[in-house]
Amino acid sequence: MNAASPKKAGKKKRKTHTTRGYRKREQEVQKLMKETKGSLAGQEIDVEALSLQFFHGNEECNVPQEDSPVQESVREESDDDSGEELAAEPSDSPSQTFIQIDLNDPPLVWNQLFKQRHYYDDSLLYRTSNTLHFQLHLNAPKLKNSQIRMLNRYQEQAKSVSSKLSSDLIAQLSEGNPSNFLIDNNLYRSVCHKEFQSIFFDPMSPNEFQGLPTRRCLKLSLKQLRFSLHPQLLEEHRLAQQLEDLFDVYSHQKKQKICRKLREELEIARQVALKMLSTAGQDQTAEVKRQLKLTRQLRQRYYSESAAQRNLLQRLLKEWAKLKELRRQQRFQCTRFQLGLRVVHPPDLEAAYSCWKESFETDLAEVYREHLEIFYTRLRLWTEQKSKSRTSTCQSKPPRKPQFERVMVSLKKDYDRAFKDPEEPLVEIFRLHADEAAARLSIPGGEQLPKSRNYFLKIFLDGQFVGQSRSYRLEPDLEISINECIGVLLERTLPENLNIWLYEKSTLTPRSRRLAQMSTPLLLSLEDEAVQEKLSFQTSSSNQLAGDVYLYYEYRSTEGWGSSLNLDDVQRLPDALRQTLIPQKLAALPEASKELVTPRPPSGRSKKSVLPPLIFAEQQLQFCAIEVLLENRRFQLLHSRHQQKNIHTKQLRFVPALEQEISEEEPLPDGRETIQLLEPGTYWNPIDLHKHRGRKFLQLLYEVISSQCARRAKALQTPLPLLLLAEDSDQSSATGWTTLWRAFCSVFQRQHVSLPREPPVWSSQQSGPDLFKRFNVSLHVVRATGVPVRSRHILNLNERRTSTGGDMSTSLFVTQTLMYSNVRPFVTLSYGQRLCRSRTAEGSNPTWNEQLQLQIHTQFGDLREDLKISLFDELIEQQYSDEASDLYQRVQCNWLGEFRVPINCLLASRKFEGCIELTMPKVLVGYKRPLIDSVTNMSTDQYPEFKEAVHLWFYLGIEPTSGDLVPLHSSALACAEKPEMQHYLSEKRLELLQLLPQPQRYVEPLVCTAQGKRVCITRLLDAVPLPPSVASGESPLDSSCRFVSLLSQFRSYDPCQGFRGVWLDNQTLLDSTWCSVKDLGVLLCNYLLSLGLECWLILGVSCPHGECSFVLFRQPETSELFLVSPSSGKRYQLQDVYCPLRRVFCVVGKQNIYFNIQSETRVSMTNFNLQDGACWFPLFSRRVPAPHSGVQKLDYMYKRSYDLSQLQKNIERKIMKKISAWRTTRKTIWNRGFQPRLQKILSDMENLSTFSRGRYDEPIFSEQLEREFPNYRLYGFTLNFAYTNLATISERIRTTCIHYNHDAFVEFCVAVHLHAHANDVLSVWLFLLSIVPLVV
Repeated sequence: MNAASPKKAGKKKRKTHTTRGYRKREQEVQKLMKETKGSLAGQEIDVEALSLQFFHGNEECNVPQEDSPVQESVREESDDDSGEELAAEPSDSPSQTFIQIDLNDPPLVWNQLFKQRHYYDDSLLYRTSNTLHFQLHLNAPKLKNSQIRMLNRYQEQAKSVSSKLSSDLIAQLSEGNPSNFLIDNNLYRSVCHKEFQSIFFDPMSPNEFQGLPTRRCLKLSLKQLRFSLHPQLLEEHRLAQQLEDLFDVYSHQKKQKICRKLREELEIARQVALKMLSTAGQDQTAEVKRQLKLTRQLRQRYYSESAAQRNLLQRLLKEWAKLKELRRQQRFQCTRFQLGLRVVHPPDLEAAYSCWKESFETDLAEVYREHLEIFYTRLRLWTEQKSKSRTSTCQSKPPRKPQFERVMVSLKKDYDRAFKDPEEPLVEIFRLHADEAAARLSIPGGEQLPKSRNYFLKIFLDGQFVGQSRSYRLEPDLEISINECIGVLLERTLPENLNIWLYEKSTLTPRSRRLAQMSTPLLLSLEDEAVQEKLSFQTSSSNQLAGDVYLYYEYRSTEGWGSSLNLDDVQRLPDALRQTLIPQKLAALPEASKELVTPRPPSGRSKKSVLPPLIFAEQQLQFCAIEVLLENRRFQLLHSRHQQKNIHTKQLRFVPALEQEISEEEPLPDGRETIQLLEPGTYWNPIDLHKHRGRKFLQLLYEVISSQCARRAKALQTPLPLLLLAEDSDQSSATGWTTLWRAFCSVFQRQHVSLPREPPVWSSQQSGPDLFKRFNVSLHVVRATGVPVRSRHILNLNERRTSTGGDMSTSLFVTQTLMYSNVRPFVTLSYGQRLCRSRTAEGSNPTWNEQLQLQIHTQFGDLREDLKISLFDELIEQQYSDEASDLYQRVQCNWLGEFRVPINCLLASRKFEGCIELTMPKVLVGYKRPLIDSVTNMSTDQYPEFKEAVHLWFYLGIEPTSGDLVPLHSSALACAEKPEMQHYLSEKRLELLQLLPQPQRYVEPLVCTAQGKRVCITRLLDAVPLPPSVASGESPLDSSCRFVSLLSQFRSYDPCQGFRGVWLDNQTLLDSTWCSVKDLGVLLCNYLLSLGLECWLILGVSCPHGECSFVLFRQPETSELFLVSPSSGKRYQLQDVYCPLRRVFCVVGKQNIYFNIQSETRVSMTNFNLQDGACWFPLFSRRVPAPHSGVQKLDYMYKRSYDLSQLQKNIERKIMKKISAWRTTRKTIWNRGFQPRLQKILSDMENLSTFSRGRYDEPIFSEQLEREFPNYRLYGFTLNFAYTNLATISERIRTTCIHYNHDAFVEFCVAVHLHAHANDVLSVWLFLLSIVPLVV
């Protein structure tokens, strides 16, 4: 009992104790006060000598040191320090915390110029050690610790700029009594033997320090003006300009010497690989394999770069030959561009052959060894498979050993493509500068051409005129050699933009005509080289002109120290500038005011008083000057709204009362500058306005055609005369005896011959109360495969395997258990604000076998949203409270992927079942694919359950089944086909219905177009022009699929979206950018026809769109058939069981329509041999061919998209505002330090999604982020979708539930990237990242 009482008493006192940091600071303050009192009590101390001793270690100064704690800490410094962290060890010296500063010295920079909060980070500090990093001469004196640290620091600085430490500097630092200061080319550095606590400042770009007082000179060199579009432009001008551009690329590649550098790196990599192979022996470790892979990649890149340079040289020679032949044929020369060839034959053929042979044999041995490694790996796998399946009758063939001759022939082709033959001479191309006197340029009929114009340039920096060039006459080669240099002295800030105006000098009047404007931002270069720019221009006048201006610019210091922009280069403020920045004291009173008041003279007369200056009444009533009022931002905003001329301010509802509340920048109506707004009112972004109008147009088009069909159907239901009653749909032909006979037959038979009676669609579908329906959505989720696993657990698993040293591949059970046990997935079903979830399963291949129910109460007109089937990971974290005994858990849900089902498609199809592929983010930070090779060295071919995509087996249904849509009666519309064709199709329909195993497979061949008329569906297939970016891309097929998948899909419970609905043409679709799913297939099929591919349009049923269209095309290289989903852009093989296409109704080609009469319903088992009459029924024949063309617009012109900068800012602002609003109980912190890294990742995502062929995860980016930021727990993902409006973006982000992270230290980061195609078709890329710092 006695022993326990002191502990309890101590525990109570601990609550009132101060912190350790507070006590440490208090001790330092007390020591400093004692030191100050001791120095005041004694004799007077020289402050300057003490300052030199403290900061520079001057040992010659006689300063009392016996009572100084600073000197005690210096004496305790050990000379045997081996480079440990000096900054991490706290010292008791007050000099490390408190530094005496002389306040009388003027400050270098005004304290209000720049303010930013800085953070301390130990991981980025450079810590010098007391051990020398390099070896000095043998006779070098013994160095102090301060000298060793300074030498190490200079050595690190020399390594950062790839240079060596000079011997003079080493000698100067190694002296017995080093000086207090060292002067190098740029900086003054002080030498000090004290150790100070380091302070970390965030690195910032030099652009943020433009406000610092500097004095620099901008040197602008104007080189050349070249016209690429001119009334006098000839074919020779075009060829000469193309040849000049090719020569510039050739010169740049020759200057970089890429092939030589790659060759050197390849030799080094080979030597390292040989050493590792010799040490490793027969067992190749992961490091050896990685080195061999690096060698193979370097060799392939070396081959490709050499081939590219060789092709460039050949192309340059061909273009030069064309130009020379053109000059010879036209018998005149109008350009000065000339090239020269330097041909060097090999001096020794035997040496060249031996060198080539040695290189070829080395590469051949290396390539053959790689083929053998692949062969032995396949052989081992085949042997293992054979041993496991001895009982099976079918045996696969063993792999073949690579033939040496084939490998040699293949390598020989690569060598011939990339390198020159030993007998081939070395060819170098150089430019010949022609003599002006010898070059006689002429143009045929030059006397009749108008006199050449004179041109000159005007230079503006940030809208301020700084100079202009002389006027030059245009030469016959359409080039002007300016070669002028303009220097601009910059006193304070550095300019941001450079604007150049091109003027044409008039020969009649002194005034000049302004032609075009060129602008470019001025970038700060840390290197001493000048920045080269090529500015293009194009005039919009009747006389079309276009061309380029070549210029150079660089910043130079006025003192001649180069153009480096370091913070140490800040100079002392000039006196005139210091008076304007530093607040001055009050002015002294005049001398007259200091005199005493004297009494009046006896005469009673006083001196005349000085009258005040004359001030008008208007000036007295003014609150401010007129100039100040005109420069006020709020006044400019009100004046702009009053004029109603600016689209940004004409509809502005609210104008802030205070100028500080104006935050958003908007341009003024005259374009002089920018003003800030708080609320932009009802201003529409042009892209949002385009999307909104396109959707309204398509909705109105559907309503008009539906109304027209209803009126026509109602007219058909009215009583008709006897002669017209039994006639066909074409009532105009109801004349003659045949018609009379049919009418009598219809009367006696009491049935209509060919006029069907259809239900009236003009009546309302449902009554008012029945418009609101309650739906019950049922989801039966069975299992999933390929769920991503947490990458942190995998990293720990790899470390555990390395530490134990055993091979885990021997136990498949242990491997799969450790692999799958770190993820706890569950599935949610949501619609709008309603959500239900399943139970939590375990592992990467979970099984639920659970049914979810979701109640929906909505109206038929509001069925526009999607049902979301989302996949989450339940992460349980162990949390500790302030008391060590308290332990609680926190559950966090991480979004992994989703699958969206349009509710209107589910209502039309009633159910979806089978296996679906979830839409996974391209980059998923914190997770990775569950591949077996990340745990063991076994091949993934042995485990078929490992897939790159996540698949889910489910059954989705909706009840009740009432409320079916009345189909669109498009048969009542007028038909553009001939009556003979209509009669032929009706006869074929009766024949086809007897052959079809299911009547639902029949698709009406006469479809309704956007013009309200029926045509044959084969007329929709025609080669239409491709978008410019698609036609000029590297892979037009993939780019076309990507472009079509980014078009907006119209979501509505409308019969116009089915096969019997409205089919849009390319002009209507591309102008509005909205369509149904079936229209996407038609457009994609037409694009493939433009590319010359053999393709067909497939009409069928898919999951989750119901009735839709797919595209079937034949690969030209392999003649293999592929299916393409237009809504996603993915391609599938015919035997792929995961293809979303469930049933095939018919295949539409440009020449015929083939109906599927097979009893097999599975697409993977369907026979796609269209010539087989037992499987496919052709609708047309040679006697009756299919109609062609007439619907699509073959000369459609695409439009350029609007500027995306403002839209990107609006999206980012919308996301930040929404996430902050959703986190009502937590403060949301946005970390912008990660944003540049995320933006760099998003810039590559569009190409990866277009050409990656379906891989859902790019582990390279996620692993790089985890390696770069190991002190943070990162979770994030990328989202990609077509842009429709801002509300859709908010809905997608809310579905991911990333805002539900309730960690107290969590921070968020968002990055937005927009990729624009033609006609405002945008691809939106979002990167959302949650950042939690790890507590050490």
